[in-house]
Parts: sequence; structure tokens; C-alpha cells
Amino acid sequence: MRSNIRHLVLSALVLTVSLVIQIHAALGQSKDLFIGKWILDTDHSQFSPGPGPTNRTMIFEMKANGLHHLTDTVGGNGGVSTIEYTAKFDGADYPIDGIAIDTVSLKRSDASMIERTGKVRGMPAETCTMKISGDGKTLTMTIKGSYQGTNYGSMQVYKR
Repeated sequence: MRSNIRHLVLSALVLTVSLVIQIHAALGQSKDLFIGKWILDTDHSQFSPGPGPTNRTMIFEMKANGLHHLTDTVGGNGGVSTIEYTAKFDGADYPIDGIAIDTVSLKRSDASMIERTGKVRGMPAETCTMKISGDGKTLTMTIKGSYQGTNYGSMQVYKR
């Protein structure tokens, strides 16, 4: 009987320690503010030249080789396009698909801001600043660029 009680107490102790370790690990990991799905708020976004897209969704996720960014867009003419890249926050150039720029490099200013530089044939052609609001519910993306003599820019507002 005493052996069974000791066994139960020991089992309960092991379970408790295991749970405390798991809770501590979970609390110690902060969630990246960018991770998740973002929907373009077309009413509060501006595109130059316009018009802007009728629908745009961005998804950010962390992978072993960096931040994975996927953007699906439905344009004003109904055309669908996808932009995709995976890059580390090390300032190095990484390939990007679905857009006129060839590579992107990322720098993380703080937990709520990412700076992206886009290049064409190794030359800077676009800057993009992504900033999360204090409440974590709004992502504002400001883009300025020039491609083949045409200047463009946008201030895109996204909601979760």
C-alpha cells in the first residue's frame, strides 16, 4: 500500500515538474507580431500610380531559413498575382518571385518594424517599411520605388 502511495506521489511530482517546464518554455517564447494572415484594407490604402488592387492577402510565417512572405493579389482588372520570398534578417540578398525586383534583403529594426530593400540586377530599386501598430492589429506597409523610369509608391494598410 505504501509503495503504491509513493509511486502515485512520485508520478504526480514528475507530472507537475514537466508541466512547469512546459509552461515556462511557452511563456518565455514571445510571438512574432508579423506572423499570421493580413488582409488589405482598400479603403485606407493609397497607391501611386493607381488604382490599387481590389483584394490582397499577405501571410508571414517563420521557417528555419528565415521569414517566409506570401502575397496573393487580385488586381482591378481581375488578374491574379502572387509574390513570394523567404529571407533572413541579415541584410543579404534573397530571391523574390512574382515581382519586377530580383532580390530582397531584410533588416529588423525592432519587434514591430521590418525594413526591406528590393534590388534589380544588384542595384537598389525599392524600399519597403513594414510597421505593426501598438495593439498588434494593423500592419502599415510603405513602399517607394522606381522601375524602368517609372516611380511608384504605396501606403498599404492591413488588418488581421
